[in-house]
Amino acid sequence: MPGQNRLAWPGCSRPCRYLAFALIALAASAPQARPEAAPTPEQIDQGRDVYEDNCQTCHGRDMVSPGLVTFDLRKFPKDDPGRFRGSVLDGKGTAMPSFRGRIGDEDVTLLWAYVRGGP
Repeated sequence: MPGQNRLAWPGCSRPCRYLAFALIALAASAPQARPEAAPTPEQIDQGRDVYEDNCQTCHGRDMVSPGLVTFDLRKFPKDDPGRFRGSVLDGKGTAMPSFRGRIGDEDVTLLWAYVRGGP
């Protein structure tokens, strides 16, 4: 079909313009990610208590791993709370058990405060 734009949608001569407008509008309306507030000293202390009760046996005192087998939590990415929460609640296969049902959301939040602002 000579003379027809093969990239155009039926009844639309400039699909890219509409698509670009839609993408810009979508991006403008998306919520902006805000940096997570630094944990308070109280949250860090409470998180340390949760850590000592649940994590210290494997991850070591003050997050210093007693051996080469467990992950060094001091190296955990400080900008990834979702990954941390998932690791704690869902476990890491045979490397780490799931703590879902053993500790609550508030305790996970306190653990995250300790890992971020820790020793």
